[in-house]
Amino acid sequence: MRPLRVRFFVNFVHPQGTYFRFHNLALALAGLGQQVEIYGLDHDTQSRRRQETRDGIVYHLVPSARGLSFISPLAHPANALRMRRQAGASPCDVAHLFQPFPAACWAWRGCTAAAKFYDWDDLWVGGLMAGRTASFRSWVERMLTGHLETKLPAMADHVTTCGHFLAHLAQTRGARHTSVLFNGLWPAPPTDQAAARRALGLVADARYVGFMGRTCDELGWIFEAMAAAAARWPGLRLALCGPPAGCLDGLDPALRGRIDFLGQLTPAQTREFACALDLGLLPLADTPFNQSRFPIKYAEYMAAGSPVLCSAIGECGRLSAEFAWVVSAGQTKAGWLRAFATAAATLAAGPLPVVDRRSVETVFSWEKIGAQLLEIYRESVARQSAAMI
Repeated sequence: MRPLRVRFFVNFVHPQGTYFRFHNLALALAGLGQQVEIYGLDHDTQSRRRQETRDGIVYHLVPSARGLSFISPLAHPANALRMRRQAGASPCDVAHLFQPFPAACWAWRGCTAAAKFYDWDDLWVGGLMAGRTASFRSWVERMLTGHLETKLPAMADHVTTCGHFLAHLAQTRGARHTSVLFNGLWPAPPTDQAAARRALGLVADARYVGFMGRTCDELGWIFEAMAAAAARWPGLRLALCGPPAGCLDGLDPALRGRIDFLGQLTPAQTREFACALDLGLLPLADTPFNQSRFPIKYAEYMAAGSPVLCSAIGECGRLSAEFAWVVSAGQTKAGWLRAFATAAATLAAGPLPVVDRRSVETVFSWEKIGAQLLEIYRESVARQSAAMI
């Protein structure tokens, strides 16, 4: 069976701690022998149009346009035009759009492909984009994003999501076919905990709970839980990476002294970070955004052998009952604080349940998720081809 020619259309190309979902899917497909290229927008206006190879994947990059500062890069019409020109007119088997922004959407729409896919992994309007807009720039971006978020499910031949919440929402918005593809992990032997702590400069003999990620809406829950635990468990420390340093502003000095803030880490360092923990933290308020998302750190913690304290919200809540090493923290802040105190007491007395990494990899391996996606691609291409006969 010949390899499929697959094009990804993406609105962000900068690497971050655990990298974006599309990069991992591209790696998995390439590992299965498929021809994958990524067309993406570089938000750096000082960069140039170029081709890069990242982890063996070819990226075709266009710089964000200058001018029209009242329009964001994601909504800038010049960026949509540049993306479309960069993609050219040559046909492919599958064109896969990631996230509902105008910059990459027009190129995706103009691409000649046997099957067109749309990946929806976060609820933006009504989720991340909620509340009053701060400026005309953000209003324009929200208006256009909301329009696409409503219309794209029906435009695509197939919609992929990271959980059942968005799959159901896509169906109500006209999606003909949907598939749930979790955010996953790359199986690898974990770093020894002591070695990971040395590499990151953490305290060797402390009991560490930790949080990694850029979304910090519920960080206050962790700070409150740590403050309450201070007197009873003095050896308990918190490690943080990913959120902005300003999230620590205003903390009590005594609490701040028990927090190791590591800033932004590379993908390799985030794996060491997860290995250094005794317990990974994932607090989630019951909001439409959290119902829609599947935080990649959920699997990353477990891949490193770290048990997880997780709110029973969204796809994570649905899955957590399957894993003995995931401590359910309920659906409220009060439930989170109670679960944290119980977990801290257990840590003080000894380790939490051991993570069965083989079971975790069975569910979350990017290689297996990629194989699932490839099967869906082939079925969709065959279905579209048959419909044209």
